[in-house]
Amino acid sequence: MRKRAFAILMILALFGSYAAMPQAGSAAPRRPEDVPDTIAPFLSQYFNETQHAAMNSFAAFWQRTPNALFVLGYPISQPFIEESFTNPGEYYRVQYFERAVLEEHPENAGSQYYILGRLMGNQIIRGRENEGPFLPVGDPGDGTFDGATSHTLRDGPAPFRNFWLNNGGLEVFGRPKSEQFQEVNQADGKTYWVQYFERQRMEWHPDEPNPQYQILLGLLGNEYRDAKHRGEGAFQAISPDQVPNPPVQPETQGFVYGFNAILYGQGQPWQDRQRVLALSKNAGVYWIRQQVRWMDLQGAPGSPCYQVCWGELDSIVNDASNTGVKLLISVVAAPSWATPDGRNGMPSRDHFGDFNFFMGKMAERYRGKVQAYEIWNEENLAHENGGRVANASFYMDMLVGASQAIRAADSNAIIVSGAPSSTETNRSDIAVSDITFLRQMFADPRFRASVDVIGAHPGGQSNPPDTMWPDNPGPGPGWTTSREFYFRRLEDVHQAMLDAGLTDKKVWVTEFGWATRNNTPGYGFGNNTSLQEQSDYIVRAFQMGRNDYGSWIGGMFLWQINFAVLWKYQGNELHEQASFGVLNGDWSPRPSYYAIQAMPK
Repeated sequence: MRKRAFAILMILALFGSYAAMPQAGSAAPRRPEDVPDTIAPFLSQYFNETQHAAMNSFAAFWQRTPNALFVLGYPISQPFIEESFTNPGEYYRVQYFERAVLEEHPENAGSQYYILGRLMGNQIIRGRENEGPFLPVGDPGDGTFDGATSHTLRDGPAPFRNFWLNNGGLEVFGRPKSEQFQEVNQADGKTYWVQYFERQRMEWHPDEPNPQYQILLGLLGNEYRDAKHRGEGAFQAISPDQVPNPPVQPETQGFVYGFNAILYGQGQPWQDRQRVLALSKNAGVYWIRQQVRWMDLQGAPGSPCYQVCWGELDSIVNDASNTGVKLLISVVAAPSWATPDGRNGMPSRDHFGDFNFFMGKMAERYRGKVQAYEIWNEENLAHENGGRVANASFYMDMLVGASQAIRAADSNAIIVSGAPSSTETNRSDIAVSDITFLRQMFADPRFRASVDVIGAHPGGQSNPPDTMWPDNPGPGPGWTTSREFYFRRLEDVHQAMLDAGLTDKKVWVTEFGWATRNNTPGYGFGNNTSLQEQSDYIVRAFQMGRNDYGSWIGGMFLWQINFAVLWKYQGNELHEQASFGVLNGDWSPRPSYYAIQAMPK
């Protein structure tokens, strides 16, 4: 079946919307030696079937292509540099697969178009233009004629027209470049009805009992190899121990276990920062995420604190560092003087420079003591941005400048993109879908270079972590009929990453957790979850992140450790924030704390 079976619907991932893709331009290498080194991800996946390994970004492209075996086939070469036949005189690193040839396009580095597929249909018919089936025909007047190529697209004898219309049409296959005719398939020596298109060749197998495989696509990578490269070194079979060692990809960290915490307030009756740090370490959790409000640290231009008054943050950073706890600082809440409406959302564009200054100063001051910075929090929510939903392009402009400032001050700091909140609400005064927002961020070619880690906040509500809408919904009552309410929302985040080609990045779940009994409107789902269920769900979520999702999740920060202590002091230990905690208001551990402590890490 490997030679014949093709899943057609998903081939759009390779060839679809070609006209909208970036094309090679004047910056393309003009000599083989000018082709730049491949960029991350640095991967290899060996296939015994063809005795070749998909490598690096080609492997990542294969892995993220649905039904890749049927769409691309197995690799049949190792990467090598070759002159482009669509842009003669330009050279690209390529890798051949049974059904496609993929090119690295360095001019598109950092975008989803770093790997592009060739117009193999056009190439495979070169030199055959004067053969009968490829000669132009007249318009029969029955609606089947394509005037751009002077060929018809019919449903007889083979039902190619219907297949073309139902499986992507022009975007997937291009225009017809021949009429239907009978041709010998070199793979099996049999004769089939075929038709050539700009991007593919269709072949009719009417005797195939499975209708899915009655129309198949061509092994164009194999055919071009046989026509142009037979016997060349890159196509010689290799053994697994001959797979080239890819460059070592920089690691951010091992898997990170973290708590969200309140470390501010030392000297208040309710706070004991050293106790929080000790409890975190005693649980085997050596990272803490602390939210920091920009508005509290930097005054308006001309004020004494315009150069930044760091206040208690200095002692927080020093205490954590001296205790051996690493910090992820999440920065939010611009000063009113830096916002367009005097509220404390994101800064206005003309104050991006002030934000960059602030982030650079912070990274410089805490170099070696703060290990990671998350740029904003749940920026897809209106209430995190002064009552209005920011668009992703605005956020990206802010993120890019802040990232550059941090890296200039501390090249070892890990930069985490702000995690959108899990939601399917789409209203300008409330929120925009987290997946929509992430896809828009990922589409910005600057994203890859600006962050080391992708932040995410999955839902949970009262649903066990293994459940998911619609195939395996939670038990309820309520909060079950949308994917936003589930921990496995992370799988939707991952799919968006795959679609954008961000396989070299990992996710940090910078907030997740389960509320228990509380009295806060809107958080009634917590009343469905017992303390023991909370404990079980948290441990299972950590296990899923570390094991099931371990190839793309690098860290998880539980929401949270000690908020109940503050809320008990304020007279409302049943506040929803308290209910998420692993400590009670009197500092006594909940079952979830003991379970995290006992959990293998």
